[in-house]
Amino acid sequence: MCEFPVSVLDALRQPLEEGVVRVCRARATVSFPARFLLVGATNPCPCGEGGACRCPLTARQRYNRRLSGPLLDRFDLRVVVGRPDATSVLGGPPGEASAPVAARVAAARELALHRGVRCNADLPGPALDVLAPIATGAARLLEHRLRAGLLSARGVHRVRRVARTIADLGGVTGPVAEEHVCLALSLRAELAPAEAAA
Repeated sequence: MCEFPVSVLDALRQPLEEGVVRVCRARATVSFPARFLLVGATNPCPCGEGGACRCPLTARQRYNRRLSGPLLDRFDLRVVVGRPDATSVLGGPPGEASAPVAARVAAARELALHRGVRCNADLPGPALDVLAPIATGAARLLEHRLRAGLLSARGVHRVRRVARTIADLGGVTGPVAEEHVCLALSLRAELAPAEAAA
């Protein structure tokens, strides 16, 4: 994603938020429905070597600044994927089979449909307390993050939706627990300090 111009990346913000693309011309404005799932990836630096990076610090900072905070805030999941080690590339133990994972996802989607949405990502913010209540410890954790400036209001809602999905995948039907919120927060990786510096 960091290979795209900043103007192109920032143009994604409103469609991601509202599910609508607006085309404005001199005499007319047209809105097109655009509810979509954006999956993106980027290298940690222009050379793409990560741990063996040859880029100067200023080049890494400039590269990562292309992804603005408001754009990153609209991603529910931000996962850092490191370079795999030789054992996993050359035949490590297999992961979980697709069939049981697909069954859990189908069950979680069914729960979302019972809440009146296609998936938990579509839960409206004002309805979260009713449709996806959270336990007291989980609420305190989110409040702490919000007061410390580590989460925006939009981010709190997104973390709650992800935590509800994690609970659904685990078969938990009651309020979202602190462990689900912790896992949702861990799936919302921040840039490394050197990369995030202005």
